[in-house]
Amino acid sequence: MAATRQAIMGQGLPPEAPWVVFEYPLFLVDSDLSPIREKFTEIVDALTKWRPGNTTTGVFNKAPVEVSGSNYEDAHAKAQYIFLQKNWSDGLAIFPPTKNRVDWILAGTDHNRNETVGGGSGKVAPKQGILTYEVLATCMAMAGGRPEYMPVAEAVCKTIIEKQNTLMTSSGGAYQGICVNGPIAKQIRLNSRFSLFGPNPNHPAGGAIGRCISLVLMNVGGHVAGQGTIAEYGEMRFTGLCFAENEGSLPKGWTTFAEDQYQRERGTNSATFFITFLGGLRPFVHRGSGDEPNFETEMQESFFRAANVMKSVWTYSPSPGSPGILFYNSMICGNMARIGWTKDKIRARLAELLFVTPEEIKDRTDIQRAAAAKVDMAKLPARIPLMTDPRNIHFVCAGGDHPSLAMWLA
Repeated sequence: MAATRQAIMGQGLPPEAPWVVFEYPLFLVDSDLSPIREKFTEIVDALTKWRPGNTTTGVFNKAPVEVSGSNYEDAHAKAQYIFLQKNWSDGLAIFPPTKNRVDWILAGTDHNRNETVGGGSGKVAPKQGILTYEVLATCMAMAGGRPEYMPVAEAVCKTIIEKQNTLMTSSGGAYQGICVNGPIAKQIRLNSRFSLFGPNPNHPAGGAIGRCISLVLMNVGGHVAGQGTIAEYGEMRFTGLCFAENEGSLPKGWTTFAEDQYQRERGTNSATFFITFLGGLRPFVHRGSGDEPNFETEMQESFFRAANVMKSVWTYSPSPGSPGILFYNSMICGNMARIGWTKDKIRARLAELLFVTPEEIKDRTDIQRAAAAKVDMAKLPARIPLMTDPRNIHFVCAGGDHPSLAMWLA
């Protein structure tokens, strides 16, 4: 019920809306529908007689929370407990967002503290809480961030507000990702190499920014476990992914992700917010046994392994193909480039390998049922392509320079 209550709040309805509750088996195949008739009067009354208890509207500022203790250590511990009790923290220790700390974080933006992020409503789905720069700075302070991280967090939150995407509230375990291009990545110490997704004490920005966005989604958007989001496993929801492309080590002539995706000039600061869904990070072995006769053989075998990993999520979007990010580090990219491989050539080769056969489809009974009324299985081609648009294979040069592994992010 908690997740449903959060969903109706996202539609602008009051949280105390009336409820008519049915048991889960009612919604299964061959279920008994008689409980609907038994509760018909309750449904009618809920639709015609109910009135909200609270009719006051507007935005109201609450008084600051005050915590005291016998000493600093005691007060700090009590602050942690209060934030847990109120569902304001993510379960990890936080920096208490005192006025001084929030003011310090706000030095990283030219915007007024009461201004909504991105202008406009500033609402974050599904709860539609209003994100001001003060609230964003509060979340950044709690995450242990710094003022210079604010431009990236601001860009990400603008996208979240504009898109109003509720995919992360679903059962699929979606979580956020951020890819940064441009000089800001080095200026704020955002990682692009070893331990790309953390932890990395020498490149702390990614963890703090990712965690800040998680806290925004929780505290402003209502993404609280079992309430605003029903992701059964949660996966990487503490920080999501926040990383930079290793632009300085790209092979000669290769373009950055931001150049490919948005035609942004090299050297332009760019933050891309995306949501990864149904599987997340999937590593594959780039280099096999190490006894390949030449690098071309190593490449072809790597592509075959990559395609097998990518196939595992193809049913989510069979045409033009499930989008995702392919991670190769600069060492592997350099080796590819030396024997004539370009990004487009790599995408095209992977698209060729992304197919299923009619025999494989017959083993996937859900697909066979869905297609039974429309498709003559005997007339299917020997190879059915899964990636009809190779541009859905987004390419990012990042990760530690070692020849063994690469990564697919669905």
